[in-house]
Amino acid sequence: MSYRLTVEERPAYLHAKVVGERTAANVLRFLEESYAACVKSGRSALLLEIGLSGPSLNTISIYNVISQRLMDARKLHKIAYVPTGIADPAIPYFAETVALNRGVNVRLFQSVAAAEEWLSEEP
Repeated sequence: MSYRLTVEERPAYLHAKVVGERTAANVLRFLEESYAACVKSGRSALLLEIGLSGPSLNTISIYNVISQRLMDARKLHKIAYVPTGIADPAIPYFAETVALNRGVNVRLFQSVAAAEEWLSEEP
């Protein structure tokens, strides 16, 4: 399973980007490592840029991955989510809705620039 994570510290947030194969294990690993990097850097806002390739995860897998990461995700002030290469555009909206309905301040964006703008806004 290929996987590469890059993390950049920005003044107002942490930018985590992943490339590799789209699997539930890789998505879970990405979320775990991104959160850990946020904590380590002292940031409470996170930009998740997901560049995984391959078939979309099914809704059950998405629900399970989000459910496993809820406790940590709720501790963050803001999470921006930018997916790329998704065959079914409804899938990212489903993931956003699952997280929002469970108390995570997450928002889906179509571009990194839009996500960066939201993350840089004052509360």
